[in-house]
Amino acid sequence: MNTLGFEDDIKISKQEIAKIQLVEAINLFLCGKYLCAITLAGAAEEILARLINQQGKPSVIEESFEAIQAARKKNASIMSGMPRNEIFNYWNTSRNILKHHGKTSDEFVTINLFDEAYWMILRGLTNAKNLEIHIRNQTDFENWLIININL
Repeated sequence: MNTLGFEDDIKISKQEIAKIQLVEAINLFLCGKYLCAITLAGAAEEILARLINQQGKPSVIEESFEAIQAARKKNASIMSGMPRNEIFNYWNTSRNILKHHGKTSDEFVTINLFDEAYWMILRGLTNAKNLEIHIRNQTDFENWLIININL
C-alpha cells in the first residue's frame, strides 16, 4: 500500500493494541473526556474478550451472564428473562450508539457518559486481568475513583 512516508509500517499484536487503547481510555477518563473513553475502552474490551475466548475461557460479560443464569434458577424474572444476545446488546448499547448511526437512529441520545465510561473501562480492566496484562495506569484510575466518588 502506498504511504505518505512519515512513518514505516509496524507489526503489532492485538493484545498490545487493546492495551494501548485501554491505557488511553483511562487517560481520557481522568481528563473528564468520557465520551471518547467509552468508545476506546469498548474497542479494547472487545479485543480482550475475543483473546480470552481464543483461550477457551469466558470474558467478563460472559461470566456476568453465567452469574445471571445461576441466579435465574432461584428467580426466573431476573433481567426480565432476556436471552443472552439481548443482554449483551443491552450492555453494549451505549458503546454502539456512540459508534454507529443508522437510517432510523435518533439524532440525539440520552446517556450518562461518566457511568458508561466507568463500566466499559472496568470491563476492559477485568478482561486484561484475566489475560494477565498489566495496565500501567489502572492504579491511577482506581485512586481517582476512591478520591472523587468513594468507590
